[in-house]
Amino acid sequence: MSDRISISSIKPKMKFNGTVTKVELAGARVDIGAERDALLHISEVQPGKITTRVADVLKEGDTFPVWAKQVIPDKGIVLLTRVEPPPLDWSDLQRGMKLTGKVVKVEDFGAFVDIGAPKDGLVPVGMMARTRINKPSDVVKEGDEITVWVTKASKKENRIGLSMVEPPELDWNDIRPGQIFTGKVTRLERFGAFVDIGAEREGMVHVSELANGYIGQPSDVVSVGEEVEVRVLEVNAKKKQIKLSMKTDYAAEQAEAEADDTPALTPMQVAFQAAQQQTQGAAASTRSKTAIDRKEHEDIFARTIQQHQQQ
Repeated sequence: MSDRISISSIKPKMKFNGTVTKVELAGARVDIGAERDALLHISEVQPGKITTRVADVLKEGDTFPVWAKQVIPDKGIVLLTRVEPPPLDWSDLQRGMKLTGKVVKVEDFGAFVDIGAPKDGLVPVGMMARTRINKPSDVVKEGDEITVWVTKASKKENRIGLSMVEPPELDWNDIRPGQIFTGKVTRLERFGAFVDIGAEREGMVHVSELANGYIGQPSDVVSVGEEVEVRVLEVNAKKKQIKLSMKTDYAAEQAEAEADDTPALTPMQVAFQAAQQQTQGAAASTRSKTAIDRKEHEDIFARTIQQHQQQ
């Protein structure tokens, strides 16, 4: 028995070559080289099929690969499965995690991808590219190996959301009106230009916000691939919209200029202000002391009158 594996050293997902030692109504006892036989439940006898009678499927001496599904060391119990467990558990899936998967099914609304998790993940059509696409089959096909990022993983809902678009550098909560960014022009339309500022969605600079003067068409001001400085006008995380401007913010510039034009104080002026503050402080202290003295006199006078009346 010394060469037998201790139950405490067995971990879930470990693979063994098991041999059936006994067939029972509820399943089978399997020798996996451990201190005690492991248990293969009737629901695990035939992967993907329903077993009504274990003896019709297994017999003593049968050998096949099995994996540890659950281990209860203090009771010396090891539960087995004939289904190879996925490399990733639900607890392993974190938002933003980068994975490589294989496309297993393509639908009009997106593509299902095997990422080695308990369930295939779904890449919605809107998360297949930064730009608009007509249908998923224009981008992927079954069997393609693709890079994806986890957007959501819920064991309770039994759903895994994926994206083929790399997560943005900027979160929606990080984008606020008035902020200045440097971005790259990705597309021109008659109504304006789209600029990538590192967010989940490109921002849009309306033609009226491309410059301070009149603009005939966006291509008169910018070109695709050009790096431009933009200011955030409005952010709508729910609609995933970012409105930008390339106009000069004259109000901000004027305020900055006025601040810069404020003359610096001379040493004499600084000393005069310090003296004024000291004098004001002393006066305030004197007024406070006078008020206290007046209150004490009033209290003494009131007590004197009260004693006289009692006599």
